[in-house]
Amino acid sequence: MHRRALLSSAAALSLAGFSGCLADARRTTSGRIRADTGHSKLHPADERYVTGSFPDDADFRGWLFSDPPADQRDVFTDRAMQGQYSNDLLEADGDSFVLLFEVRMPREDAAFYNVAQSPSWTGWRDADIPIRRSPPADLEPFEADTLVCTHLSTFDVARGAAPTNAALRVFERDDESGTTHESDPEQTVATYRVGRWADR
Repeated sequence: MHRRALLSSAAALSLAGFSGCLADARRTTSGRIRADTGHSKLHPADERYVTGSFPDDADFRGWLFSDPPADQRDVFTDRAMQGQYSNDLLEADGDSFVLLFEVRMPREDAAFYNVAQSPSWTGWRDADIPIRRSPPADLEPFEADTLVCTHLSTFDVARGAAPTNAALRVFERDDESGTTHESDPEQTVATYRVGRWADR
């Protein structure tokens, strides 16, 4: 029994070490991931910017784009195409990739979601992307009972090789200091996982 526990523990350590080696190898091969541009829009849930709908059992949906879709209208509604989202996905060109996600919430929990700092590799094709959650300064303009935050960011990757999967670790913004508690695991309020749009 003791030997089996030791073997199990050793296997877990080996797996963790292997993942760390893959992340180190990816950083060496492809360099760091650098956040480029990003914007969030908080809006009533019935004002849709992304096609499709939320899963029945979730208030989050998101995707990575390493290449632009053949037609952006497969991703964005007409409302989105008339505004700042138009042509955003064209930034996914091999040396850059795009993160698009939406979070649905009741009005009393309204918040903007934005990339906090540059992501890091956690495996050969996996990345970790810190996300800062911050409430709006004024809730008055948002009259709907249910709101959605639609976020889009572009990232640059040295020598290409965009991630195919990412974990979005959400942190609360500290209202007093204006900083994000991303160094303290206990401050993580949610973790979401995203994959490629093509694999949905």
